[in-house]
Amino acid sequence: MAGTKLFPYGHVTHPDWRMAVALVVAQLRGRMAQAGYASAPNLGLVYFTDAFARHAPQLLEALQDEFPQIGDWSGSVGVGVMASHAEYLNEPALSVMLLELPAHSYRLFSGIAPLPVAPTSPWERALVHADAGLPDFAELLEELAARTRAGSVLGGLNSEAVAPLQLAWSKALGPSHSGVLRGGLSGLAFSADAGVVQELTQGCQVMGARMRITAMQGHVVLALDGRPALDVLEELMPVRLDADPERATRTMRHIHAALEPHAPESAVHAGQLGPEARVVPLVGVDMASRGIVLSELAQPQQYLCFCQRNLSAARADLLRMCAELQESLSPAEAQTCLPLGDSALGDAAAGRRIAGAVYISCAQRASPYFGVPGAELELIHHVLGDIPLVGFYSQGEIAGQQLHRYAGALMLFTQAA
Repeated sequence: MAGTKLFPYGHVTHPDWRMAVALVVAQLRGRMAQAGYASAPNLGLVYFTDAFARHAPQLLEALQDEFPQIGDWSGSVGVGVMASHAEYLNEPALSVMLLELPAHSYRLFSGIAPLPVAPTSPWERALVHADAGLPDFAELLEELAARTRAGSVLGGLNSEAVAPLQLAWSKALGPSHSGVLRGGLSGLAFSADAGVVQELTQGCQVMGARMRITAMQGHVVLALDGRPALDVLEELMPVRLDADPERATRTMRHIHAALEPHAPESAVHAGQLGPEARVVPLVGVDMASRGIVLSELAQPQQYLCFCQRNLSAARADLLRMCAELQESLSPAEAQTCLPLGDSALGDAAAGRRIAGAVYISCAQRASPYFGVPGAELELIHHVLGDIPLVGFYSQGEIAGQQLHRYAGALMLFTQAA
């Protein structure tokens, strides 16, 4: 590939899946005909809402008929989908991107065609679509991450409103080992030649200091740094439970716990969580033991800090994530070549440029949270430029080897400028 070619994409909302496919195909072909876009894509990413779930096999077949040169298709149903500056929630919608990557730089995988276990595996990272109802999800995610050189995956949980459907079709694997799948894990693994970089944004405001979990029982955290966990929490609240139970209970509905496996190397910067932090809801308290009850199991000796979902923190951390990604693509000496957002390719001419992006965001971060439709996506484009972007709204976001809540996971495909 000579020079950077943007990945063509298309998106639409329409009640008829056939018309949705036709409109998206027209957009894709239009962009492929433009000089700045890839004209020979070999990989397709497809995201669609629940309204089209029953027609997933026909939808995939229609795309295959329109683009027979594409040998691999991956994707998922979501509670909502996105593309470019647009978000689609609670409506029938389709979002498609066609990628042009070196054939050896990616591999499709699923439960019936898993990534091989090999000490010399070329796969650096993976994009994963997962079933929210998997009983052994944590173990499967850890096993998948272990099959990548970076030990890291990025993705999200697909919608289960109709069925947790995923697309994992490969011409090389044939119909018996690929197609429309129900449940499990599927996605794409990438080698270094795919130019993939990824990052997570959390968007919660830290309350107080990190403390070590020194006593717990099941889902109940009993002590933090040797002190009753509820005592620590109440010090951060405007009112105590025994003074005004109703007001205190309302306050706690907006408080979460951020768990980290080990102490961070540096202090929290500007009230933001570290990349390894896992935010879990606080679901209750145990007055008898002065403990707090979490929605998910913590581990003894983990670090915990309380936090609140906060729009200002979400905006600031999203901008931080994008700025750090942009910096990583540009050599230090080239940082002043282009102002932020000035180039559709997203970074300085002497570094690497963005050909396309996949963004997976919590459904609760969409327009009801950020205020207006597409506001979260506008912030991404403000920093990275008008890059091709597709993705979906999920029931949980995957980064590293963990499942996150209320987060956003961004994967960029970059090429040498």
